[in-house]
Amino acid sequence: MNFVHRILKSSSASSSPTVQKLVQSELQHAKLIYFGEFHGESRIISFQTQLVKELTKCYASVAAASANNNSGSERTDGDDAPTLHLIMEHFSQDMQPILDRYQHTSQPEPKEQQDEEENKAFEELMTSYNEQYGTEGHNLHPYRELLQFCRQSTSNESGSGSQGCKVKLHGGFIPRNQAARLNKEEYATKQEFFQEMSSKGYLPKEDEPMHHALFEKTGVESQMLRGSREHQLLIQSLMSGVDIYSPIENEEDIGGANENEKESRISRLYQAQLLKDHAMGYKIASLMMEHAIAGKADKYMVITGLGHLKHYTGVPDCVHGYLRQEALLNSNVQHRNVALDLLLSLTRPPIKSSVQRPSFSGIGSTLIGCQMMYEVYLEETYPPMVEAAAKAEDNEMEEDVKRKLLNDLYLRNPDLLDQYILNAEAVRGPLLQYSDGLAGFQRPCADFLFVYDEDDENEIDKAVLEEAELSGNNTQKCPFHHGKANENDDAKAETIEAYERVGQTAGLRGNAARAKAIMTYLGYTDSDLEYVAADIFNFQGVANPHTVANIQRGECVLDIGSGLGIDSFLAARNCGADVCNKDDVSEAPFVVGVDIAQSEVNHAMARAIDRGLVVPDRIRFIRGDVEKLNDALAKANLATDNLFDVCVSNGAFCLVPDKQKAFENVFKALRPGGRMAISTTTVSDPKQLDPSFEWPVCVKMFANLDELQAMCEGIGFKNVQILDAESPLEGMELPADDEVVDGSDSSDKRFKIHGKYSDQYEFPQNMDMDELCKVVTVYGEKP
Repeated sequence: MNFVHRILKSSSASSSPTVQKLVQSELQHAKLIYFGEFHGESRIISFQTQLVKELTKCYASVAAASANNNSGSERTDGDDAPTLHLIMEHFSQDMQPILDRYQHTSQPEPKEQQDEEENKAFEELMTSYNEQYGTEGHNLHPYRELLQFCRQSTSNESGSGSQGCKVKLHGGFIPRNQAARLNKEEYATKQEFFQEMSSKGYLPKEDEPMHHALFEKTGVESQMLRGSREHQLLIQSLMSGVDIYSPIENEEDIGGANENEKESRISRLYQAQLLKDHAMGYKIASLMMEHAIAGKADKYMVITGLGHLKHYTGVPDCVHGYLRQEALLNSNVQHRNVALDLLLSLTRPPIKSSVQRPSFSGIGSTLIGCQMMYEVYLEETYPPMVEAAAKAEDNEMEEDVKRKLLNDLYLRNPDLLDQYILNAEAVRGPLLQYSDGLAGFQRPCADFLFVYDEDDENEIDKAVLEEAELSGNNTQKCPFHHGKANENDDAKAETIEAYERVGQTAGLRGNAARAKAIMTYLGYTDSDLEYVAADIFNFQGVANPHTVANIQRGECVLDIGSGLGIDSFLAARNCGADVCNKDDVSEAPFVVGVDIAQSEVNHAMARAIDRGLVVPDRIRFIRGDVEKLNDALAKANLATDNLFDVCVSNGAFCLVPDKQKAFENVFKALRPGGRMAISTTTVSDPKQLDPSFEWPVCVKMFANLDELQAMCEGIGFKNVQILDAESPLEGMELPADDEVVDGSDSSDKRFKIHGKYSDQYEFPQNMDMDELCKVVTVYGEKP
């Protein structure tokens, strides 16, 4: 798959680097995999095909290992590789004969004739699909490789050859022309229709236990199919385009559901959707019951439109409903036990069992969804793209410029690309904030989200892709080294990149003893350290601005470069925002933390909630650039002028390219009488930066110590003081850096900004950095 794509995991907001690793680490133990697609999209189908191939290889490998471990025992059907049953929306259930014929036509010898035979078999399938049935209307050509692989998997009689295990194709839906009859007026009642569908095997018959899951309890007489409120709102939103992920106070706001005519139309459309979902749910539940009763350890994968699966509504809900009734009402004890085992299994995520045979059978279900990588995800937020658009005529970048910037980010730092994608509302709402909106979904839109660049012309050269994979996408280098002409433009992008990586690993525990020693040295009190408590290892500052800011009860505080939240939490305690509830008057104290890295904002906000602080009324964290502070405050619906009593900052100004603009924005945000305490690292004498060395950009971004006072006074600050923060860059004796991590893999370690990134920067270690640089706190008051 040599195109830009990411595989995001909802439970950790992280990504899986390859399909192979996704299968090996997450999917190989699953009993049932749901795959929600956009039909006919070549990039999705490429992913699907690779996924099926990897699954079958994995199943065959596990089967071979199992056979070796049990070589002394009698061989049973369960020792063979399981069959992967592929249930596809694209084929109706009455097409099963043509699928069976396609998969079981003999393959000729010699090998040279097999390609010709494969093509012939596929063309015959297409002819039967379009002419003999002609009801479903899907374009099967994009699925050619996938379907041919499924056919080839049955050519080996054992089913566990070098290719992998067998794949069995199944038609999934009720025929489209039959489903269209549901709302036809000639049916005085729908009872005759449902009886006919049951007689054809599309739905359970009245004497089957599963029939009790078909209709609503109050709708048996009216023949209303069983659904859920969440599912109905989802389908309604897909039809109307209404956002169901943002909190809505009035449920009538969605689609005008209070209008009888619209309600009736939507209800009919929803019932038509449910009919398809029930037919596929019944098919899947019946297959699983049949194979489990026979003692088979088979696996299942369902491919259908994402709307039939999203948030585990629709088809998954129907599968559970049918198995539930089978477990409750089947007169056969064995059948009840099998149904109960399946039901309990499918309600949990895939796991590796300590018992070999159940693990081999598969435990759990998982859902894969797909999402196009709309350019707007990056064009409005990724600095290089924002700047490229600003320089282009009519703010329209050339396509080749977009592709280059996107490809460079994908190859150079895919983790940062993940963060930008996750911050897009079209992804963030359904994947991470799914329970906040009107529908109140219980589960994310998918467990894994395949996000792909829809630009068919954007193909990455395989050699370039392989080189990036071999060298490692996230090679450890100084995040501020760039080697490009425009330092200010590149420094900001690289600052974001570095701190996004910090935020991504902030949840892992660090060296609390080391952090405590640093904070104590910088003048944080015992009560400060006690209040910070479990967050202490996320301290990121260069000094202690609180000793200068002297925050008072009742004041409103702005924290520039709030990072992972430590200084903002202390500010909330000092101003009293931590004890105020949302019912207090508007003049009550509050704290706003602004940071340029979204992953740090996310972490700080989550920790604020965990701490029991009132979010967002008393404390909030927003993404923003101090050089564009007005925009960040306005986007958060905050006043841009005269809002804050105090502004603190601990290290963020070190890496701000335009110091003048940053201080101007602080001045504007403060109320008359307000004050600032900005702790930052400065260069004592810029002439000491020997031009023969290639200095890290972080050093070249430091302010000139001698210029700060005149700059701030020129902006309008009074009583400006440049106070030595007594924060040495060398000489502190600290506990060993033996941080604790949750996991043994190196990828589970916390990312650090400071440290030895490259031999290229060894030369500063031989210099007196305390003589070269000085940490100060800049104090000033707004008249």
